[in-house]
Amino acid sequence: MGFDIVAKQIIMLAVLMLLGFIGVKAKYIQPELKDSISKIILKFTLPLLNITAITGQTLRPDMLTNAGILILFALGSIGIMLCVGTLVSKLFRLPPATKTIHTCMSAFGNVIFLGYPLITALYGEEGLFYAVVYALLNDGIVWTIGVYLIAKSAGNDSKANWKKLINPNTIAFAIALIMLAFGVRLPNLLHDTLSSVGKMTTNLSMLFIGITLATIPLKGIYKRFTVYFIVLVKMILVPIALMFIFSYLPFFDKTMVGVLILQAAMPVQTILTVVSSELGSDYRYATECVFITTVLSLATLPGIYYIMTQIIK
Repeated sequence: MGFDIVAKQIIMLAVLMLLGFIGVKAKYIQPELKDSISKIILKFTLPLLNITAITGQTLRPDMLTNAGILILFALGSIGIMLCVGTLVSKLFRLPPATKTIHTCMSAFGNVIFLGYPLITALYGEEGLFYAVVYALLNDGIVWTIGVYLIAKSAGNDSKANWKKLINPNTIAFAIALIMLAFGVRLPNLLHDTLSSVGKMTTNLSMLFIGITLATIPLKGIYKRFTVYFIVLVKMILVPIALMFIFSYLPFFDKTMVGVLILQAAMPVQTILTVVSSELGSDYRYATECVFITTVLSLATLPGIYYIMTQIIK
């Protein structure tokens, strides 16, 4: 797929985000609506997207092998980003609460709300399968290690939230895998109906991000220089490093590699703003990270894809 098609897809997603942003600023949309949209996505459309997309495929043995390889490299890249985030926060002597938020923002990306729509457009249902695997790993670390670190830095006694690992999406993924393994297919009418609902995830996700960005105060937002280290390391350097690694490993599946690199290059995860607010951490810094990285990702993601097509043949 050419760079022009990727750029077109990014522009389409940006327009949807802009509609949500303008809707709030023009007072056509209440900011509180984003909470309802988030619930609709996470509890209805996204689980249905997972089930219909995954069960629409034919399970190949190499897909499971590729998923395992993806998990190993994803763990490595997330670990590196956590270490770099910790180092940068110490070098700039950020306050404890801000330091931990910066570290988490450096590692965890918006792999669902932005990752799923982009990867589905680029790689289809097989790409979405790998994207879901990456997202489950990403979110698993967020709700365990991430929550623990943020709570600890804020002086909160909250523990890792293991219960968050059992949710409609993980359940839907498990059901889809079982159906895929045993060759169980939904009746065509039911599959098409549920699939149409699942595909609403893209539009709803972009509206959610646009509404979220509209609620972030912009005063002084560009003075947080440490945020740009997240852009440089997480969204540019680590994905490029992965490209060079896989350029010497040409036998790996190209779809899996593309999904891994793009998921690693995603802007920071929006849910961390909610976590930081609930645990009494630096909510303002978290929202600034979301705004800056999301806006800049409209340029970095097409750039990363273009570089990837040049390095990995």
